[in-house]
Amino acid sequence: MRREGAADYAEAIRVEQRTGVVRIVWDRAAAGNAVDLDLARETLSALRWAEADPTVHVLTLTGSGRFFSAGGDVKGMAGRPAAERPGFLRELASAARDLALAMVRSRLLIIAGVNGTAAGAGLGLILNSDWALIREDATVLAAYAAIGLSPDTGVSYLLPRAVGHQRSVELTLGDRRLTGAEAVEWGIAAESVAAEEFAERLTAVEDRFLAGAVGSYGPTKRLLRRGVIAEYETHLAEEISVIAGRSGTPESAALVEGFAGRG
Repeated sequence: MRREGAADYAEAIRVEQRTGVVRIVWDRAAAGNAVDLDLARETLSALRWAEADPTVHVLTLTGSGRFFSAGGDVKGMAGRPAAERPGFLRELASAARDLALAMVRSRLLIIAGVNGTAAGAGLGLILNSDWALIREDATVLAAYAAIGLSPDTGVSYLLPRAVGHQRSVELTLGDRRLTGAEAVEWGIAAESVAAEEFAERLTAVEDRFLAGAVGSYGPTKRLLRRGVIAEYETHLAEEISVIAGRSGTPESAALVEGFAGRG
């Protein structure tokens, strides 16, 4: 993790800091910013580092290149024998679970700066954020069914609460893909902007929240999530169990290998 004004870690993310704001940039552009163990764990580490600084109030998650995040590390899964995939998925989904819980429990106002395609766990990370800005030309999709898997990163819990059951089925099982404008219409994002305006607008949104009553962000988030955190944690554990089990089925094995170009 490369951080300005902080210790260096690995290369999965880049961390930028200015007064009151920390921006985490996923830096695996060649891999579509897919969530592997390094990216999930380094993002969690950076979030905790930002949270420990009392001068930081806003945290932004965004991606480098064309993708916000292409989802979980499917190629990493495809590179393992079928018998090892449930264990691999359990470890990866657990790391994503830890990040999701840290996001919803954080005192920081978390912005998702959706700079491009968001699929699978990428959708989950939007849903676990507090506010999302998305490019109009971005694409949002669930993508789990395409590789024979079930949702993780809280998608199966948060998505129905954001868009309703019918639209959740369309996204998770019907292969529906949303534009940035449609993501706003469906309640997944708060605002969409043209590609050429995205970078400037993302900074403006950070500044707007930074100019607010920052001391109220943590307490308000706790109230908004009150009564659901324990239930959410239990649900995330079930997601991990189900997706790990699905990864060991012949159907998923064939679809994963086909997706990764191995079938």
